[in-house]
Amino acid sequence: MKLPPLVYALAYAGLIPFLVAPLWLTLAPDTAPAMLDRVWLSFAELIAAFMAGTFWGMAMFTVEGPEGKLGVALASLLLLLAWAASALPFKLSLIALAAVFVLLALAEVWRERVLDPLGGYFTLRVTLTIGVLISIAWRLALH
Repeated sequence: MKLPPLVYALAYAGLIPFLVAPLWLTLAPDTAPAMLDRVWLSFAELIAAFMAGTFWGMAMFTVEGPEGKLGVALASLLLLLAWAASALPFKLSLIALAAVFVLLALAEVWRERVLDPLGGYFTLRVTLTIGVLISIAWRLALH
């Protein structure tokens, strides 16, 4: 199965909010609203949890086997880690979320090898993860 163009369009559009806060704080920091970091961080947490959910959904196709059970357990752990990151102070939360996104990418390496691969999905996920990590690093550099 090949991913439809809409999936790519929506996935890359999802990077736009990741870039908004660092770009705003780089170009016009004095005009940034006080709630910018809170809203931006909430979006990052939401996407980390969403990506754990997509991993869980893919593992469900093989949940009867040991690989599927491990996939569901990994997805649940990644979701809990994303949630735990939300309880940390801003800078630590960003670092923890970056780690969660790296772990999600590593989980995708495992999924691609062990579970049923989905044409183009792995490349898309890695590309998006790099974009997310760049935006998190950019935001941390501004803090």
